[in-house]
Amino acid sequence: MFLVHLWNYIRGYVIIVVTGKSIERFINICTKRQILLWDIVRKDNESAIMKASLRGFKLMRPAAKKSYCRVHILKKCGLIFFLNRFRKRRGLKLGFLIFISLFALSTSIIWDIEITGGKPEIAPKVMEVLKVEKIGRGTFKMGLNPKALASKIALQVDGIAWVGVELKGVKLKVSIVDSVSAPALIRNNEPFNLVAERDGLITHIEVYAGNPLVKEGETVRKGQVLVSGKLQNMRPDLGDFVVTKDVHALGRIIARTWYESTVPVSTTYTQRIRTDRSHDTVYLRILDWKIKLPGKKVPFEIKETTSFDKMIAGPFGLKLPIGLTIEKSFEIIEKQVNLTLDEAIRVAEETARAELAKSLPTDGKVVEEKLSHVEGEDGQRYVKVVIECEEDIASLVPVIE
Repeated sequence: MFLVHLWNYIRGYVIIVVTGKSIERFINICTKRQILLWDIVRKDNESAIMKASLRGFKLMRPAAKKSYCRVHILKKCGLIFFLNRFRKRRGLKLGFLIFISLFALSTSIIWDIEITGGKPEIAPKVMEVLKVEKIGRGTFKMGLNPKALASKIALQVDGIAWVGVELKGVKLKVSIVDSVSAPALIRNNEPFNLVAERDGLITHIEVYAGNPLVKEGETVRKGQVLVSGKLQNMRPDLGDFVVTKDVHALGRIIARTWYESTVPVSTTYTQRIRTDRSHDTVYLRILDWKIKLPGKKVPFEIKETTSFDKMIAGPFGLKLPIGLTIEKSFEIIEKQVNLTLDEAIRVAEETARAELAKSLPTDGKVVEEKLSHVEGEDGQRYVKVVIECEEDIASLVPVIE
């Protein structure tokens, strides 16, 4: 029933009053001629109120004439009459036209790009491919071929096994599956040596292929051959003739290594202090474009800056690509601080450990740390930190004939 009323409202209808002594005959004639009448209410002996479609109202004049009845319109109802009220309001029409145009424009461009799956370092590479293809937030969806774009990403970005590109409304979704690295192809007929990457004391040897040239407990130097890729065998049947065979040396050579850092002890320390003063630089952000809003320049010579976005949230949790980017700058002052000797030594130790942490191997094991204080020829005091590790120092190097 609701759908019937809705359909009548969309098409439009009229509420009419029929007067005369033969109202029943008028209704019968309209029924025979398939003129739809509904919601008929008898008002008195010579009048009745009813509803009729616009088409039916135009066709009921012969029926009214034949039944000696008169028909008057009480009210015009429906969408067509509602819209007819605004036909002379040009501003409303223009506004409605602009609204429809903006709505069509907003649904025909890409608002957001979502990259799912894959390693974190792959996402920037995918964005670079999209940038080269001139695809980003604000790009029109028309003419975009997801399959062709997926093929280009797979060809230009290493480490991807499969790529899927899909347009979901105003979002471009890129799904990535990482590829499994193929094992290194080893050719046994190509001679390779295992060479020491750095100085060390050998604690353990595992040789899978090749001729070991060192033993456990020996000290080796950087660049020294540990396992040779040339095997030599004595052939008694050939008169003690030496037979040489080229192989690809393989193995693990674990050695104790040492990392050293020496930092001078200084009782004067430059301390960076953040003050209470700050300055905001505001940008209007639309899609991937940023427009700097009028404002004063940052008045600080030394500063620390952080930025954050304030995006407009739409209905149903939708993030609209319009908002503000605020860069907050904090004033930094440098102050010379006089330290006690104990404080200066502690700062030097922390600095030395931080420097060593940058050079320590990721797969190594820290065995021992030695800390000592030394004095230079000029009387300057130093903190010396030595870290002892266990690591695999073997590196593959091709044999040069």
